[in-house]
Amino acid sequence: MASPNYRLFTPHQAPGRALFKLYSSLFAAGIFSVLYYRLTHIPADHRLLWLLLSLAELWFAVMWLFQQSFRWNPTDHVTHPERLPPNLPHVDVMVCTADPDREPPALVANTLLSLMAYDYDVSKLAFYLSDDGGSELTFHAAYQASIFARHWLPFCRKYNVEPRAPQAFFFSSENSVADTGSGTFRQDYNLVKENFEEMQDRICSAVETGKVPEETRRQHKGFNEWKTKLRPRDHQPIVEVLLRGTGGDRDAEGKPMPTLVYVSREKRPAHPHNFKAGALNALNRVSAVMSNAPFILNVDCDMYSNNSQTLHHTMCFFLDPKESHRIAFVQFPQCFGGLTPNDLYATSAIRCTEVEFHGMNTYNGPVYCGTGAIHRRESLNGRIFTPDFRPKWDEKPAYGENDKWSEFEMGLMYGCPVEDLFTGLALHSRGWQSVCFSPQKRAFLGLSPRNTNDTLIQYKRWAAGMLEVFLSHLCPFTHGIGRLKWGQIMCYSFYTLWALWSLPILCYALLPALAMANGISLFPKASDPWFKVFAFLGIASHAYSLGELLWIKGTVKMWLNETRMWMIRGVSSFLMSVVVTILKSLGISDSGFEITSKVIDDDAVKRYKQEVMEFAVASPMFVPPTTLSLLNLYCFLRSTVLMIVQGEPSVLDHMALQLILSGFISLVSLPLYEALFFRRDKGRMPTSITAYSILLAFALLYLLSPFI
Repeated sequence: MASPNYRLFTPHQAPGRALFKLYSSLFAAGIFSVLYYRLTHIPADHRLLWLLLSLAELWFAVMWLFQQSFRWNPTDHVTHPERLPPNLPHVDVMVCTADPDREPPALVANTLLSLMAYDYDVSKLAFYLSDDGGSELTFHAAYQASIFARHWLPFCRKYNVEPRAPQAFFFSSENSVADTGSGTFRQDYNLVKENFEEMQDRICSAVETGKVPEETRRQHKGFNEWKTKLRPRDHQPIVEVLLRGTGGDRDAEGKPMPTLVYVSREKRPAHPHNFKAGALNALNRVSAVMSNAPFILNVDCDMYSNNSQTLHHTMCFFLDPKESHRIAFVQFPQCFGGLTPNDLYATSAIRCTEVEFHGMNTYNGPVYCGTGAIHRRESLNGRIFTPDFRPKWDEKPAYGENDKWSEFEMGLMYGCPVEDLFTGLALHSRGWQSVCFSPQKRAFLGLSPRNTNDTLIQYKRWAAGMLEVFLSHLCPFTHGIGRLKWGQIMCYSFYTLWALWSLPILCYALLPALAMANGISLFPKASDPWFKVFAFLGIASHAYSLGELLWIKGTVKMWLNETRMWMIRGVSSFLMSVVVTILKSLGISDSGFEITSKVIDDDAVKRYKQEVMEFAVASPMFVPPTTLSLLNLYCFLRSTVLMIVQGEPSVLDHMALQLILSGFISLVSLPLYEALFFRRDKGRMPTSITAYSILLAFALLYLLSPFI
């Protein structure tokens, strides 16, 4: 162990900032030139089209400015866990699940086991599982995990295996064993694997039958809670201890086990339960009574631990002699396993985790993502940061039964579907900092949506929730002034205004194509010097986007997938989130909380691995992107025919940029055309969506043309 005055982490600034700032300056000059052109070249007719397109470009300019705050001076960190003291703090680990149908109990058990196997003093770990579905099947899975853990934890310690999620270790070709030792390893491996498969069979068998065997029910008193059938939204509180970490329970080698507690909070129809925020606050209260550790790790049930050293890396920030007292939480990037090589649905959010979060490190830290974050209990429970604050992690944090939860004073914030970002913003407003740390070996790996509909649903919920944050009393541009750094305000504003991207994207996807079909030019001619400015911005923005993705180890096809999904989300998820927010503000509808399914059939898995987009369901969110893709294809082909077949080269001069725009939209929409017209598998676009999209495209083309 090094001197207590040695830093436990070292910040490093990203290289190439001078080159980036040169690019940004040139691009900013181009943006101002375009805005100047729009103001000084207003046509005598079609002024409404010109105005709408100008407003869209103004929005693009504002959001581009916000994006630069992430990239201006990104900072990474290197931790030094070898310098940590031998006596480390207690940690409470909280895992959330809500629906046994969409989040299979076997998945929950795998996540619990991966976390319980941390390379950390088990006497200082307590695990709390929140089951918001109040399901006996989930309790049964946790119970089976507690039994198997008696063999899994010693096996992990003995052979130092990674990853420590048994499903990933036993059935992934990427698992590794640091020390296989003698021939006993294979014997132990086979025995533990057999035990794991038996555990899986018991869990899955109970799920298939919908009933826990009577023999198993007699083994733990907790099953008595389900003597009468419970309703997920109307049941008594359930708190059951599955493992006692005070030495009462021992593993197969006779060593202590960590604490494991199952919690299903009380729910009544007449009382709001506040979704995940309410579940985590319930765990916070339960854990405060039972273990009250100074630090809290919260993880979603589909995010298993991929790095047994995660807590050691975290403590490098919370125990650092210089900066630890400022840090409220350490956020690990939300990463996913099993993605296709080119990230078909752009669900990895690689720019966010590899670029933007590190950029926020410069401005007091990244947003809170709701999973994969380790919080200081005091900051989460309402303490306002003061420069003289010096934490004493070996003392239990204060806890009062009458403390006010969720009312900005304590716990996670209520009243918003994205309670994570809402809470992180509140913590930053209280003066706390956060840290994004991305170890070389990912801390957590989760399951991302593997079909188009679930992906769009997820982004709709995020975008609607973040827009609500912007419209709330914690709006970054009002509440943040004087509390947050300006760069941080811009970063938060970029995220909270995601939903409003829908309007300029819709304008750019619809208006230029309709105008081109009616012979109206909305951009400079190809022979006009102003053409070069628009061309420069288009080429430079896409070249930078592609270059940045390649720099963070992406691919060209990944960039095409990302571009396609951004356009699809823009006119579906983001557009719907605006509608949902308006309806909610009028009291007509509530956005609620939608859980994406973690279950997928074998045929869909095969198509996913082949990077074939999955549609299958007749989702209304498919209609806008398919309609616009068909409209742009028709207008592009029609104008091309006029130019080539009928010998009208003037079309190219007048409509060059509109042709390029519609052509690019058509190019990235090729998988949509394939799903609409050429595929015959079950994942193709439903016939009803195809029919609606064709009819709507022609309706837009011919009904709106008189008004263009």
